[in-house]
Amino acid sequence: MNRHSGGVFGNRLFERLSAPEQPGDLGREADVADAIESIKRHLVDLLNSHPGHSECAPELGLLDFNDATIGVLDLELNIQRAIRQCIERFEPRVRRVDVESLPRDGDPLQLRFQVHATLEIGRDSAEATIDLLLNNKRYQCLN
Repeated sequence: MNRHSGGVFGNRLFERLSAPEQPGDLGREADVADAIESIKRHLVDLLNSHPGHSECAPELGLLDFNDATIGVLDLELNIQRAIRQCIERFEPRVRRVDVESLPRDGDPLQLRFQVHATLEIGRDSAEATIDLLLNNKRYQCLN
């Protein structure tokens, strides 16, 4: 998290408000790293939310994909599309989102995805790759 008041606008509001102020400039690399960590935390919260659970944004989150009638390939494509659309709609610090499936590492009950995105950090932008694991109906960031 960014710890000084003059820093990046990449962290969420409550993260900036709750962070103690520290003098000095941590530099652009620290700002980018802080923003990426903040975005990863937000993505985990966002992707583990389900539509209808937020009164102020009823469509926030991802649908439950436990429909057994969907084939595995269709399921992965549907989840990829849903992840991309959810990120594009509810994470304003991210642009040009691409989501791809990753190999399952021998576990058929896990789905792995890689998100490639351009992060808008203040006046700057940075490319980021975030690995996601869907395990036991919960999304986790792996990197």
